[in-house]
Amino acid sequence: MKAALFSFVAATALFVSTAASAAAPFDHDRDLRRLSPRERERYEQQMRYERAQRERELQLARERARWEAQHRHDRGPGPGYGRR
Repeated sequence: MKAALFSFVAATALFVSTAASAAAPFDHDRDLRRLSPRERERYEQQMRYERAQRERELQLARERARWEAQHRHDRGPGPGYGRR
């Protein structure tokens, strides 16, 4: 009886893990083939906006890094600078 129960539990666990790994994690709501033209345009517009936002953030980070590299010594030498 115990062997049959263990066998059933093992088979169920194997089935569930196989089914879960076989399912492709894909967002069917955002599948461009399934969207209406209006929804597709809205989705593409959102993607363009997000891409532009990322580009602005990267540009700002580059400018900030450049400014900090140019002005890192404006406040004078740090503690222990040039001392022994």
